[in-house]
Amino acid sequence: MKTTNIHYVSALAVATALAIPAQAQDQSTAQAANDADGRNSEIVVTATKRNESLTDVPIAVQVFTDQAIADRGITRPADFLSTTPNVTFIEDNAGEAYINIRGQTSVRNSDPNVAIVIDGVTLSSVKPFNQDLFAIEQIEVLKGPQSALYGRNAAAGAIVISTKKPSDVLEGTFVGAVGNWDTYRASANLTGPITETLGFAIAGSFRDTDGPFTNTVTGEKVHRSRNVAGRGRLLFDNSEGLTIDLKVGGHDAKGGGSAYNAQIAGSGIGGLPADPPVLDANFAEQDFISNVRGQFDETFWDATLKIDYETDFATFTSISAYNRLDQYFGSDSPPYIPDTGDAAATIQQYTYLDKNYSQEVRLTSSGDQRLRWQAGFYYLRFTRDQTSNILVDADGTLPGNPRMLREAGNTYPSLSYSNPYYKTTSYAPFASVEVDITDALELRLAGRYDTEKRSIRENASPDINPLTGASYNNCVALTGRDFADCTNSKTFKQFEPKASLTYEISPDASLYASYGKGFKSGGFNPIGARAALRAAAVGAGLDPDGVYVEDLYDKEVSESYEIGLKSQLFDRRLSLNLAAFHTDISGAQQFEFYPTVGLQTTISIDKVRVRGVDVDFNLNLDSGTHIYGGAGYIDGKIKQFDGNPSFVGNVAPGAFEYTLSLGVAQDIALTDTLELVPRVEYNRYGPIWWDVANTPGTRRDPLDLLKARLSLRSDTGWEVSAFADNITNEKYFQEVVPLLGFFTVNYRGPTRSYGVEARYSF
Repeated sequence: MKTTNIHYVSALAVATALAIPAQAQDQSTAQAANDADGRNSEIVVTATKRNESLTDVPIAVQVFTDQAIADRGITRPADFLSTTPNVTFIEDNAGEAYINIRGQTSVRNSDPNVAIVIDGVTLSSVKPFNQDLFAIEQIEVLKGPQSALYGRNAAAGAIVISTKKPSDVLEGTFVGAVGNWDTYRASANLTGPITETLGFAIAGSFRDTDGPFTNTVTGEKVHRSRNVAGRGRLLFDNSEGLTIDLKVGGHDAKGGGSAYNAQIAGSGIGGLPADPPVLDANFAEQDFISNVRGQFDETFWDATLKIDYETDFATFTSISAYNRLDQYFGSDSPPYIPDTGDAAATIQQYTYLDKNYSQEVRLTSSGDQRLRWQAGFYYLRFTRDQTSNILVDADGTLPGNPRMLREAGNTYPSLSYSNPYYKTTSYAPFASVEVDITDALELRLAGRYDTEKRSIRENASPDINPLTGASYNNCVALTGRDFADCTNSKTFKQFEPKASLTYEISPDASLYASYGKGFKSGGFNPIGARAALRAAAVGAGLDPDGVYVEDLYDKEVSESYEIGLKSQLFDRRLSLNLAAFHTDISGAQQFEFYPTVGLQTTISIDKVRVRGVDVDFNLNLDSGTHIYGGAGYIDGKIKQFDGNPSFVGNVAPGAFEYTLSLGVAQDIALTDTLELVPRVEYNRYGPIWWDVANTPGTRRDPLDLLKARLSLRSDTGWEVSAFADNITNEKYFQEVVPLLGFFTVNYRGPTRSYGVEARYSF
């Protein structure tokens, strides 16, 4: 039994693991380099905050090493998440990204359900994650509850990314690529020593693209984007147990605003027939016809300081981090049609200013003993100053200063304006222990207790808006509170245990069973949201008691059971991993948008049940053939929804029913120094529903996508590749947002793309 592990424990019988085994490790072609004996080398992961062999970790982990990232052309999060079984990844060009693992969803205006951990630091928001990947050492996708280790927002899993560290020799990589849609990208990294004890690493990236779509009214490239990012790092190691790791980085991004298509049943908008009145989530060929040119601006920077001090007793680790995100996007408002000057014509502007400070300290015992342990404490302070502004579309343009309330008489007067200020303070002690019961049987226990205090204050002006006759401040207008009382606060607490039992069949195969509890904090919708929706229902002649949105939504808590098999067979040429899981979710958070009152809200589904299986494999043959793939299946059902009992039995939204992937690559030796590697990857995504109501016409049917890559590489360090994605040019919606039962706004997936890439490493 390897002793460098932190397993968690389970009450499931190990004997059943063979019947329904589990795990997901994806290694592509060269994910594990061949050693001198021609066998695939062991893969080491940091999933449990220790360095451990992948087969020893009782967690479903999908791994992408730096070689796999290069071989498969991974440059964005979508490139690896879209091929991971039972993972849904949704992104748009305005900085939003949602990662759903095993049917546990992350949605707009709510915290993620998947922790993003970069060099040991957990991001407070997924927004800065959806950027170019460069100078990455390894990516690990952890499935199942990780809250016991990573705390808040890790109920469904975690993505652990390690960037390249300073090395003791000078080395670097340069990459440049061009493609259709006037796409250009480049990245570079350089690492090396400064002194015997101090090393450096610098890296940067650039991407500029028009994107695949053109607005037929304004002529703008609606999915255009331009991103510049950089990172610098210093590592001090005195070779006597002390290391100090300082990293500073950031990015600047610009592009188009919210670029969505709309469908309104019976209206003819979106290219659908006016009669019969229908929605069709599979009809994705309409043009972009907004009369407003969108805009997106984002700056992000962060700094982290990690200190490790190793003693005979334990290793002390301190991780301090600070980051700041400033984001703005503006565009036409739904239904995104040419309507400047019409009575209901509006534009929308949203801003976010996030500031985040976190501190973690922990003690970790040595890994070469029968009883191993870890204990620590985590602190977080997060603030968000947000504005949402719905303004009159006077001339088809966006005004400057998007944070400004524009009063009557302005060219673009505000119809609706909110300025909520959110504050979160969180702290959590955590501990774990693992013990080798026998040489083959290991028990792991872990626990964390999160306390999170959240507050909201509505800072919008209490003045009367002459356009509506009510206060700009919804809290004042709809709840009767004084401006000074427009604040709410609540503390959410949760203990998150995890346990696992692992049986080592051989050094390269193990069975495990685990139990874990996940936690995502509750929060606040804009104060007065419920009152606004009830008033809107009355105005529309509907029953206001049918409104199930609350100003406060409760925490989300999940309990998961999992059994699995992890193996590397035939001298590690074949990796085979399987998993089966069952998860019960209380308070599952979902997004609801109400355009008639300009409100984006979060609701809670009382009970959701999810169960499913994962399987993946990777086969490296002596002939140079590499075959890899995976599959996942999810059965998610709404079991209780007090807000509308008619939704009970509906399919839980936000997850593919199944996923299938298969990749094949072949190493072809042309000369002693040149190698040609053709690669083809096929992915199939099963049907998906997008809302708790399973609104008719909004189910997206199964989707098949095909990609290919042809690389010519030299053993002197250079490589040239041609690539193509979505080869069959499928037209599809990547996201569908149902509204009011007869209206959707939809985000189109990219059409066929292709290009060439050159790489040089030394």
